[in-house]
Amino acid sequence: MPDFGVSDSTTQTFSDKLMMFHMSLIVSAGVGNYATAAAASQRSDLMVDYERLSLEVSRLAKSGADIMIKNNWFEQPPGTKDREKLARNKEE
Repeated sequence: MPDFGVSDSTTQTFSDKLMMFHMSLIVSAGVGNYATAAAASQRSDLMVDYERLSLEVSRLAKSGADIMIKNNWFEQPPGTKDREKLARNKEE
């Protein structure tokens, strides 16, 4: 007989890394869904809401990526070169 009750176990069932991966997957799907909704919608007044929601979800994705980078679960994506630092080094 299956047991569907709440467990009193204090053992962590899923790892933090796995949960962050699934959350980032859901957030990515959310951004895609808002983009699809904006493209398919014939109401121009909803476009602003879709863009706002897409921005909010993107900020959530950024904070999740920062957490994964901080814990070495995700490699930091390549960024732009610090041109001011390169120029200073060249002058010296």
